[in-house]
Amino acid sequence: MKPPFLRRLLYFRRTLTCLLSQNGLTFRDLVKRIQEEVSKDLLKNSARSVAEIAFETGFSEQSAFSRAFKNWTNQSPLEFRKIR
Repeated sequence: MKPPFLRRLLYFRRTLTCLLSQNGLTFRDLVKRIQEEVSKDLLKNSARSVAEIAFETGFSEQSAFSRAFKNWTNQSPLEFRKIR
């Protein structure tokens, strides 16, 4: 028998998956949206380096973060920061 907390976690996972699906999203889509929002906010409102922001938003390498950021905004993180 599964412990009560594990049953609740599994129930939450199924509920979250269902709610996301009803809105045409996956968990990965949600993670990407949050990464984009947090990245933009940190670039606008902090003095952290691009490497720090990449790490803090879940990217293993700055280059992967920069590619993703350019896909989101058509700008590099540094170009985005300059304009803001």
